[in-house]
Amino acid sequence: MLKKIKYLLLLILVIVVAIGGYLISLDNTFKVTRSRQIDAPANLVYNQIANLKNWEKWAPWKDKDSLIKFEYPGSTEKEGDYFRFTDSDGNRQKLTNLTLSPDTLVVQTLSSNEQTQEYRWQITTEDKGVKVSWTVSGELALTQRFFADRLDELMGPLMVRGLELIDRSVHNDMAKHETTIIKPVDLSPTYYLYKTAGCKMDSLGKQMDIILPDVIIFAIKNKIERNGKPFVIYNKRDIKNNSVIFSAAIPTKEKISAVGTEILTGQTPGGLYLKIKFQGDYKFLKDAWDAGYNYINSQEHLIVDTTREAFETYAVGHTKSLNPADWITYVYIPVIEIEPKESTIQ
Repeated sequence: MLKKIKYLLLLILVIVVAIGGYLISLDNTFKVTRSRQIDAPANLVYNQIANLKNWEKWAPWKDKDSLIKFEYPGSTEKEGDYFRFTDSDGNRQKLTNLTLSPDTLVVQTLSSNEQTQEYRWQITTEDKGVKVSWTVSGELALTQRFFADRLDELMGPLMVRGLELIDRSVHNDMAKHETTIIKPVDLSPTYYLYKTAGCKMDSLGKQMDIILPDVIIFAIKNKIERNGKPFVIYNKRDIKNNSVIFSAAIPTKEKISAVGTEILTGQTPGGLYLKIKFQGDYKFLKDAWDAGYNYINSQEHLIVDTTREAFETYAVGHTKSLNPADWITYVYIPVIEIEPKESTIQ
């Protein structure tokens, strides 16, 4: 009996040694990569990843555990910055920025009591937006090597989800917009150079980007001094047919003769205008116009002056920020002040 037990223990030892030898022979490292095309500027995508505060908006772990708590001990945008998060089971992990190359590369580590992984984010600018490649790599404990050949299929879906959520978060940030009614302001007449075109309302931004540079280049070539920000005059807005005839213009300090060219000269009539501040992408500008007209209709002492043309000026555009949420446009709607009607008591 003892001899049988001895042989059995010896057999178990041989099996354990064989398994151990097999595990030791396996690769002790892993690397999993997933990529996604994101139609957004590189700096916005980079900021989602490098600014650790943004991880709360898109971290893929939250899909499985909505009770995750994030802790930020200090700044979150520089090399060496980190945050900790704790899941609903009390497990704590730490994500640290190691290397930051603005708009191109982010290298981080995710560490816990059991393991440390490297996160490498490569951002490559392409014809339309960027390509984001996320690589997770690290070393495997002895017992984890059994699953080495399955890590790609186990980790891949979570990484794909993370990239999808980054895409969504970036576009949510880009879509933020806000309208503020300022007040009626009295403007002085202004000389300007302009070029006129017509298009669909939703193509106005693209069309403006085509013809406004022509006006600016004309001014530069002829050494004409500008007198403020570029603006667009709405010569005719046909809301029913979604079309507009507009003039892209730059103000000048004096009247300029531009006879014989496509660039013409004009003068704004001045007078009272309702001023509206809009911050956000041009495609949401209709919100500002609607808010302006609704405000005028709600005021007993104001009516729209149909003899003058409304216009927009661009305080901050894509030359200053690639994020549409930062763009600032001022809308000016011509108005007339009238005496409120006196109510009669029956």
